[in-house]
Amino acid sequence: MKNTTIPLIGVSCLLLVGCTSSFSKARQAINQAPDWYDARRDEIAGEGYPQLVDIPTIAPGAKPGKTLAASEERVAALGKEFAANARAELPPVGGAEIARVAGEIRQQFAGLDMESNFLTDAEIAAIRDSFDVPRVTQGLKGQR
Repeated sequence: MKNTTIPLIGVSCLLLVGCTSSFSKARQAINQAPDWYDARRDEIAGEGYPQLVDIPTIAPGAKPGKTLAASEERVAALGKEFAANARAELPPVGGAEIARVAGEIRQQFAGLDMESNFLTDAEIAAIRDSFDVPRVTQGLKGQR
């Protein structure tokens, strides 16, 4: 009993000393934390956010309806300024040319060849009819 008591007391003392030093190191690390640490800790805890039941009050001079007329005038002035700018004019090639170029670019992205001359539906039907020989197709059906 004496032989186990002394090591148990020694181990307990070592653990106690180790724990107290680790607690002091943790406290020291918290005290040396960067400025953003407290804000991040509050954010993780969910503190500092407004409650859903809190309804914000609008100042009497900042009501949305009062500023709409001023913003409408500002939009009209900006529209006139944009229309007067030379860069706002359509290019001389026109909208049809732009649509054609856009179609070519879409076909290139889809992997279609622009120079290909595809068969029409009538040509495809004519080719199918030329291969539809009754004696051959009926003979193949009978062999199955």
